[in-house]
Amino acid sequence: MPEKEKLREEKSKKRKGSLGKNLFVLLLFLITAGVVTTYYYDIDHSDKIQVVVNKNLVQETQKDDEMQNRISIFVYDPATRIINEREIVVPRQMNLIEGDFINGIIRNSNYISEDMKFRSAYNLRIDNVNTTVVKLNAQFANLKKNPELFNGFSQAVTNTILKNFPNIQSVLIQIDGEINTR
Repeated sequence: MPEKEKLREEKSKKRKGSLGKNLFVLLLFLITAGVVTTYYYDIDHSDKIQVVVNKNLVQETQKDDEMQNRISIFVYDPATRIINEREIVVPRQMNLIEGDFINGIIRNSNYISEDMKFRSAYNLRIDNVNTTVVKLNAQFANLKKNPELFNGFSQAVTNTILKNFPNIQSVLIQIDGEINTR
């Protein structure tokens, strides 16, 4: 009797071992069949691409565009020593003012430090010429120590104001703490 039990145990072990091996081969076969089927399905339907667009996403994009204004500014690039025109996006508002444009120039100029701030801009009639006076904080005095950068920045501000405000004929830039004699 013990011999019969040993034989049964050996046969069951062989069955378990062969089942494990066969199961692995069976899984490989099924995966391969799935890949081949998908491949041929894709070939047959390659000219049809079905895209589902979420309408909410499209509406959000349109809302974002409606909430922003695109404005044109000039920015001085010290590497090339050229003043480049650039289009930027600002939040939509009823009236775009000079400060929106100047702040855009400051944000897009890599040579302007964070402590350099735009203070105000106002329009005056000086010597029968419509002039925009741009006030910058005292930190811009550090930029003025490098005439090339300051002149490039000043020219970018002037070009931007003159292009976007056709009634302005002159731009005067003042730095806090400096006395301008005209």
